[in-house]
Amino acid sequence: MMTTQEVAERLCQHCRDGTEEQGIEELYSREIVSVEPMAGPERDPVSKGVNALKEKHKWWAENYEVHSTGVEGPFINGDKFSVIFDIDVSERASGQRWRAKEIALYEVEDGKIVRESFFMAPME
Repeated sequence: MMTTQEVAERLCQHCRDGTEEQGIEELYSREIVSVEPMAGPERDPVSKGVNALKEKHKWWAENYEVHSTGVEGPFINGDKFSVIFDIDVSERASGQRWRAKEIALYEVEDGKIVRESFFMAPME
């Protein structure tokens, strides 16, 4: 079983490498709870279960073009860790481009991520 430090480092590496789908399979509990500050129109801000998480990632990829993502961290505290993301994206429908910083807080149990919560700074 991986430690919180190992899970955190692996997740950050998947984010840097663009292999988030592999990270979901490897690092997340099947009962993952994901909480987003901006779920999008008619979307629940809380996703429950790995399939819902995969759908959220699919929705994001279909609706946003990512120009760049910076990953800072991980920052470990017991069974939790955080990561700071610096994102530069365009909404596909409107073409509006924006940058934002987002802090992600992850909770680990038995070597798997069981909860992720995202906190976003105002967009530029």
